Amino acid sequence: MLLRAFAAHADVARTAAIAGEWLDADVDEALVRECLLAFAELGLLEAPGLTLEQLRERQRQARRRHYEHSRAEKLRALLPRLRALPFYARTLPAAAGEAAVNLKELPVLDKAAVRAHFDEFLPERMPAGEIRWLSTSGTTGERQQVVRSLADWDASQPHTWALNRTIEAARGERFCRLTTPFCDGSECHLRGASRASRTRGPRLSLDGGLDIAALPPARLEQMAAELREHAPAYVLADPSYLAMFADQALRRRLPLPRLRFVITAYELCSALHRRILERVFECPVFDAYGATEYGALAVQCEAGRYHVNPESFLVELRDDAAGDDARELLVTTLDKLLMPLLRYATGDLARPADAPCTCAWSESDTLASLEGRAVDSIRTTDGRRLTAGAVDRALAPAAPGIVSYGLVQRGEASYRLDYLPAEDFSEQCLPDVAAALHAALGPGARVQLARRPELLPASSGKFRLAYVDGRPR
Repeated sequence: MLLRAFAAHADVARTAAIAGEWLDADVDEALVRECLLAFAELGLLEAPGLTLEQLRERQRQARRRHYEHSRAEKLRALLPRLRALPFYARTLPAAAGEAAVNLKELPVLDKAAVRAHFDEFLPERMPAGEIRWLSTSGTTGERQQVVRSLADWDASQPHTWALNRTIEAARGERFCRLTTPFCDGSECHLRGASRASRTRGPRLSLDGGLDIAALPPARLEQMAAELREHAPAYVLADPSYLAMFADQALRRRLPLPRLRFVITAYELCSALHRRILERVFECPVFDAYGATEYGALAVQCEAGRYHVNPESFLVELRDDAAGDDARELLVTTLDKLLMPLLRYATGDLARPADAPCTCAWSESDTLASLEGRAVDSIRTTDGRRLTAGAVDRALAPAAPGIVSYGLVQRGEASYRLDYLPAEDFSEQCLPDVAAALHAALGPGARVQLARRPELLPASSGKFRLAYVDGRPR
């Protein structure tokens, strides 16, 4: 109505008067002007010659400016809160009015500093509500203690899951979780616990274990039965654990429920994991990225891109001069009141997207891929870094009959691929696997292929797709 009236008269006062007549109410001219300015920013008052693509880009930029302004305001509000904590009080530069904050001029926080000065990140008095004391799994180094406010958690996590409409539609429904014993930062191993003790609200934690690839038939049948009886809308899982369970269920023809989708998290999801999960559960698989310290930060949309929660986080991609396109993720938590983090060096690598996504969240910060932990990178024979993600992109297309694997670098040009064959494995793929690895690892690479009856995780409880074996030989 406003747009039609303004298009006809090109006058704010006349538009307000006409709107008042239509609505039979007094319409404030200032309100009309504010609405028209908002329409203009979205490109809705442009000349008729504007194409649909140009209009969409205009609107995307407007939404992006909105979030950039919102994050800048939150960052300015965050700095005084940080200075109330002992660690930041002595490490942040002196405040200079903070009218305009240049994030890159502020110090980077590493995990060693958090471990060494943990008590200096805590306030004098804990906030109201439920508080949980946790520890990380230690996949990027030593384990570290974390304190989490459930109020903080509830304030940020819904914004992350809303980035995927399929996931958002299932929020609050029953789901099952399968992951490492350390997935929630606790030392509570659920093995052997009753189903009742593993159920919390709509969530059922499945009774897995570190030996997920070699569980006895009775345990596999119990897990499949619990999945059917709980009738979840989706499963949230570590991709290695769920892929190994799914392969065993396929071999034994165990009936499984039809899911709406699977969310993978906790460690890098291989294209091989995704393949078997899509095959067994006949549903889409969406990968998410997060950490015990701050929760879920990004999730894949239906188009496969990783979108960063634009309300609760600032993410930077730090170039570590490795010569490839992978960057380390630095995370700033904007809404976290308990143990906030500023430019936190995660030790995780990602590749930036080179163009906006085609989905409804095209204005958000977008990642093309997750590349795994920096400590899980290996070196080619000519010294180039090869991230776990790069290894998977090279290997997975040549290895359709493999459930999972671990590529171990044993020397400058010596490598071993430990692989777990899938239900549909054929040795005919092995020459292609060897050729793919030689092409990725460089001239002179010596690659041993080792078929394994099971793969075992690292001490963190997580599986590693690639790593350097540092033991002396």
